[in-house]
Amino acid sequence: MKKSILIVIIMFLISLTPWSQGTLGAQEAQTAKEIVDKSIAALGGEEAVKKQLDFSAEGQFRISMRMMELSGEAKWIFQAPKSWNKFKVSFAGTEVTQTQAYDGKSAWMERMGTLADQPTLNSESDLAHNIGLLMEKNATFSLAKETEIEGKKAVGVEVDFKGKKTTFFIDRENFLPVEIVFEDYYFGESATRELLEKRIRCLEYKNIAGVLFPTKTAFYLKGKKLLELDFDKVMFNQKFSADIFARPDQELDLRYMEEMVN
Repeated sequence: MKKSILIVIIMFLISLTPWSQGTLGAQEAQTAKEIVDKSIAALGGEEAVKKQLDFSAEGQFRISMRMMELSGEAKWIFQAPKSWNKFKVSFAGTEVTQTQAYDGKSAWMERMGTLADQPTLNSESDLAHNIGLLMEKNATFSLAKETEIEGKKAVGVEVDFKGKKTTFFIDRENFLPVEIVFEDYYFGESATRELLEKRIRCLEYKNIAGVLFPTKTAFYLKGKKLLELDFDKVMFNQKFSADIFARPDQELDLRYMEEMVN
């Protein structure tokens, strides 16, 4: 009798050893994929998720910088991998505008008539962690920790694609993404490549032409909120000239040369 009990205990312990991790990992991946599939369905289906990679939007922004908060008008165009945004704010009686764009190869910024290069690395890193990862057939999905965000219980699903990891925290009740968290390399203020953590928090969703779109979002860098966007007008699959993404003067000032930084 004692021998039988001992055998049962040994078999139970064996089931917890690394030799069994392949089976457990497969079950975990399947569970994570089921959550992802429910999230895609909640967003409106695969076609709806694709539209989130091709949209234009207008609304308001609020930005925190150097102990100040500024707010104004925001316009945004995203046609993966291209992006364009324009901010307009009135400050001290002066209207200030800033435009940033990425044409898929190089990035630039224009502020009050002055053009300058921007780090392409930053645009590439942001692009690598978008909502389209949920539909990526060659990605690996695994469960991450559960947490509470903005009063909502959310389960984490880590997506590993091409060596980069992105964690989607998905609402346990409606399966909409609550927050996207990732670490990647950015060309920082110290003019060197830095590994930084970013968070994109989805504060409010609206049904726009069958697409559950996050019209209100907050962007965090190293745990601090930098930017909040609140769109009241969103359109999908709009046609724009390639010129809107290209630097107007086509001249590079080589201010950033991240390709030379190891």
